[in-house]
Amino acid sequence: MFERHKTLILNFILVGFIFVSRLQTFGNPLLHVDEEFYLFGGGRLLHGDLPYLQVWDRKPFGIFLLYAVFHLFGSYRVLAYQAGAMAAVWGTAWLLFRMGKTIAPATGAFVSALLYVALLNLSQGEGGQTPVFYNLLVTAAVALVLRGITQPDRKNPDRHPLLGMLLFGLAMQLKYTVVFEGIFVGLYSVVWSWLKCRSLSKTLQKSVLFAAAGLLPTFAVFCFYAAIGHSSEWVFANLESIFLRGHGPSEETYHLQLRMLRAILPLMIGLIATGFLAYKKASDPQYLYLMLWACVACLGVLVFGGWYPHYALPLYAPLALTSAPLWRWKEGRAWVVALLCVISLTGQYSLRKHRLENGNRQTFQAMLGVMSQKPGCVFVYQGPPALYDTPYWCPLTNHPFPGHFHEKIEAHATGVDVMQETHRVLAARPEYIVTEDPLPLQENLLVRKEIFLEITADYKLAYKFQGLNHSIYIYRHT
Repeated sequence: MFERHKTLILNFILVGFIFVSRLQTFGNPLLHVDEEFYLFGGGRLLHGDLPYLQVWDRKPFGIFLLYAVFHLFGSYRVLAYQAGAMAAVWGTAWLLFRMGKTIAPATGAFVSALLYVALLNLSQGEGGQTPVFYNLLVTAAVALVLRGITQPDRKNPDRHPLLGMLLFGLAMQLKYTVVFEGIFVGLYSVVWSWLKCRSLSKTLQKSVLFAAAGLLPTFAVFCFYAAIGHSSEWVFANLESIFLRGHGPSEETYHLQLRMLRAILPLMIGLIATGFLAYKKASDPQYLYLMLWACVACLGVLVFGGWYPHYALPLYAPLALTSAPLWRWKEGRAWVVALLCVISLTGQYSLRKHRLENGNRQTFQAMLGVMSQKPGCVFVYQGPPALYDTPYWCPLTNHPFPGHFHEKIEAHATGVDVMQETHRVLAARPEYIVTEDPLPLQENLLVRKEIFLEITADYKLAYKFQGLNHSIYIYRHT
């Protein structure tokens, strides 16, 4: 009875902390262009438009399917996806707490769970970015294998790793970058199995079984597209297009790398402490296993690159967890508590800054109010894709994500000639064109020039939102 009451109290504290941490974001449809586009794509899926065909993007099918569920809530769909994200954060944090108790005192494990919640706000994880959701699946998979290690099921020893690999398969349908962690957990499970049975044939069979479980969801989606005659479109979007992207400018890359390093560097102390305990307690495999998970997650980010702030989000679950053992030392306790306080306050400042930079619900309503005065099609060259998830959406292009037009690195990576597609969109005479201030280092300036030749000739400014460092402009056809 006491244990149940303790669990309820801890859950109450955790949910309250999550709620307060994300309170500034609730109901804001302009948190980040990615999740705005996922919600729009989910809505189009409900209308029968398929990813890679009517709505092109290289993200996996699963993220649009997930957001289609949120879109079922109609006018409350923004709150729905943010509530779903909050639930995913709670689930991830609770699993981190449970795993943390295997390598640290319970209090340290719980503080590390709170640390994960606070860390998300440092890297644009206050809403529904893909890692917010797939961190839950990845953490659950890691926890299942950990349970198989510490509390083996003698009747069915493959049950936990098999379920874990299936969860990784589902996570891959939210974003493919989890593949490194999936390979690690699969290989660890295979090696652990080999050490137990010493049978090469059984180990090979299990390897095939685990790999098949991890690939099953992606294979099912591919089979669906093959069945409707569009396997080549799926292959290009999911496998080929990512390798066709260009490279960002070195100055911008350096800035983003430095920003990510600043976010994760204070967490390296916990990783070192867990590595030390893995060496001292070699008979307890959970220390080595969880330390390796954190290292592989960092390796995955290094290999994939990109360096956008939200690319750090997958690192926060394993690095927060490896901070839990610091609670064993007085200095470590002081460090983790101070870290939690500083990150929590910094995160709230970041949320305020993002709101002032990108706008909020009132900003979005003001945009819709301007467009309602003269209803017509909207083309978002550069700006919030949330404007597509409105009655003003028209299928002017099957590449509606703004970055596919204005980002220089996407010029040869989306399967269309960007200039030709721009001409085709402009020839349709959209009623509204949405732009932002130029980004000389990152932007395809040839496309921008073409857009503004049209704007200068036939459009006038109807609305301007001034953010902290950039502005959003809506031009209306004259």
